[in-house]
Amino acid sequence: MKRIKNILCGLLLTATLLSSCTSFDELNTDPTRLQDANPGTFLNPILYEMSSYNWNRYNSYTFAVMQSKVATNSTSGVGWYNIGDGEGDGTWTNYYKWLNNIREMEKQAIALNEPNYQAISITLRSWIYQLLTDAFGDVPMTEASRGNEQLFTPKFDSQQQIYQKLIDDLEIANSLFDEASGLRYNKDGELLYETTAAVTGGKSEGIARWRKFANSLRLRILLRVANVPEFNAKAELAKMINNPTVYPVFQSNDDAAMVYITGVFPQDPPMIRPQDLTAYIVVSDFFVDNLQKWNDPRLPIFITQATNNGKKSYIGWPSGYDLVPSFNASAPNQGIAKAPMQLALMTYAELEFIKAELALKGIAGSDAKGSYEKGVKAAIEQWGGVMPASYFEDSDAAYDGTLDRIMLQKFYALFFCDYQQWFEHNRTGLPELPRGAGIPDGNQMPKRFKYPATLQRTNLKNYQIAKENMGGDNVNISLIWQKK
Repeated sequence: MKRIKNILCGLLLTATLLSSCTSFDELNTDPTRLQDANPGTFLNPILYEMSSYNWNRYNSYTFAVMQSKVATNSTSGVGWYNIGDGEGDGTWTNYYKWLNNIREMEKQAIALNEPNYQAISITLRSWIYQLLTDAFGDVPMTEASRGNEQLFTPKFDSQQQIYQKLIDDLEIANSLFDEASGLRYNKDGELLYETTAAVTGGKSEGIARWRKFANSLRLRILLRVANVPEFNAKAELAKMINNPTVYPVFQSNDDAAMVYITGVFPQDPPMIRPQDLTAYIVVSDFFVDNLQKWNDPRLPIFITQATNNGKKSYIGWPSGYDLVPSFNASAPNQGIAKAPMQLALMTYAELEFIKAELALKGIAGSDAKGSYEKGVKAAIEQWGGVMPASYFEDSDAAYDGTLDRIMLQKFYALFFCDYQQWFEHNRTGLPELPRGAGIPDGNQMPKRFKYPATLQRTNLKNYQIAKENMGGDNVNISLIWQKK
């Protein structure tokens, strides 16, 4: 009897242990975490992290190199064209980090037969690769992000190869977008257009806008290489402009690729302390004077007034100064750094200025003046300004039939949009920027970033091939699309 009792107890104990093991596994399964990746899980982190990083890069680099932000405590920075060897290192690292995620997102989209996610992956990949090649020149592309294949030393693709692939890929993305369906894995919407699986009247408005972004980006890319003989860019630009049904593009600020962030965790603003925007910083007289001349409503949105002799005014310091000015100057408005806010990937205003340039040059379209005026209005309203009815009655603001006028307004339309002001200046030489007396004679507007030094340790052979193909590795090497 005792032996039977012991056997029963043993069986009971075994059953209890087995039951406990099952419960333990269940307890260690976090119901809030996705166990399997899908393309939707990648999208918002890519959008948030990339747009936030680019906002900070505008503030730390573009703002100064374009002679708009002036340091008050140093005369040896970016505004004096003193470009450190590592200035582009963070760009390289961050962009490739998120390109890895985009590659995985695209693989998941293809495996699950989700053409909209595949098209979005292509669009975001093209956006980042254009930023990369415009910042460095030749970069790894076809062999990049393939560490899982044991490919750790990727070759560098040439700028011609990269641009051709971007042009071709965005053509594919345009054809892949299915406006009759949404994004099934983003139930709460994604950060750019709040797209969900919902379809209204047989159409997903979010997917329609993603498609417009892809085509607007393709116009930007084609314009960048419009004068490069290896491409048939002008004909392709005309084809797109003349076929808006096949190639829909931005039509309003509602279409613009702007990531809206609330400022509530996890959507923190790019700059946690807004006061850092103005620490030892003022704005330049070049930046201030144009806005004042136009009586532009963006003036109080972008900058604050300075006090001198008891009077307040908008006034800037000369950029690249040699001697510290003896008066107080306006600073950037800290409101720019406060959430809720929108982070620009590509604006509708930029699209209209592209159209204005194409019409002016006789490449496509015929209403340069109309596109110019739409671009100015969109740029003002994007920042919450109200377009004055008399704005274009001022001869300084009115369209005058020159590329100089288009590019000056485009410069302000690209405010806080990654490196676009820098890229466009290197493409056209416009707007004409002041050269401060304190800028050393040998210092010039940089054409590119140097490759990260780590490449010489981790990918030396391909780095040397790229360096030879580029004609060197310094900031003064011109890229294929840049004005010589």
